[in-house]
Amino acid sequence: MADRQRLVAERTDENYYWERVKRNLGWLGDTEEEQRERQLRLRNATIGVAGVGGIGGATAERLVRMGVQNLKVADPDTFEVSNINRQFGATIGNVGRNKAEAVAELVHDTTRDVNIDVFPEGICEDTVDEFFEGCDYVLDKIELYEIDARYTLHQAFRRSEQCRFMMLTPVFGHRTFFFKWTRDSMTAEDYFGVPAHEPMNEKNARQLISRFIPEMPDYPSREMLDEWFVHRQECPIFAGTPPLAQGMLASRLGQAITGLDQLPGSVPLPVTPGYSMIDTQKWTMKTVEGQWW
Repeated sequence: MADRQRLVAERTDENYYWERVKRNLGWLGDTEEEQRERQLRLRNATIGVAGVGGIGGATAERLVRMGVQNLKVADPDTFEVSNINRQFGATIGNVGRNKAEAVAELVHDTTRDVNIDVFPEGICEDTVDEFFEGCDYVLDKIELYEIDARYTLHQAFRRSEQCRFMMLTPVFGHRTFFFKWTRDSMTAEDYFGVPAHEPMNEKNARQLISRFIPEMPDYPSREMLDEWFVHRQECPIFAGTPPLAQGMLASRLGQAITGLDQLPGSVPLPVTPGYSMIDTQKWTMKTVEGQWW
């Protein structure tokens, strides 16, 4: 779109960039040449973040601190007071503001050497292909119950020739789940199993939650969780858990961009319908391959 809001890099000097990312380099290779080559992969990658609420906004900021210089952010929602417990950009001063616009400004101001394309309309049919254009990776952080927008995102991913994979990391209680979509994985439509364009009634809400939470926590009671997830159709989020997902998502994506995930001993993330899970209450981690239901 000709009127697309774009925040452009203001600081372009090389010395500034390498000074601000120099602490990365010690973990990127055995030689200075290898370190800089991997850092350049981060610098040159374009990453789309679809949904910049509880996890997406903070992950966008972390990626920029890591050295990524090209982002696209999309979100049609506005900040509410209830977002303050967990969302990057959620402040009293930003209540009522579009999340994509507010987060883009904050992230841009973090380093001022990043380019950010802003999609305040969120993920919709008219602009989703524009969102994917140029993206090497996309993070699916769309709101839990917005299944049509999620399907629109995933269909555009399958049309894209450049985007390598998408990742989704929801948090529930003290658990973080990792889902990874490639062109060879199960589609989102088949995985979630909720028909497109249907109302989010009790049946569809139960189906959706059963796929988002392959392993339901044993506390609180199932009745209380049903009250939130099914009857209210609202996702409760303990404020301490999103930073866990943000850090792991940024770390795993950074490993993929730099190729560190290919080093001997690295454990690959399974593709959907498989998943990985970390639970900080049970202090457990597991990886499940293939169809689990």
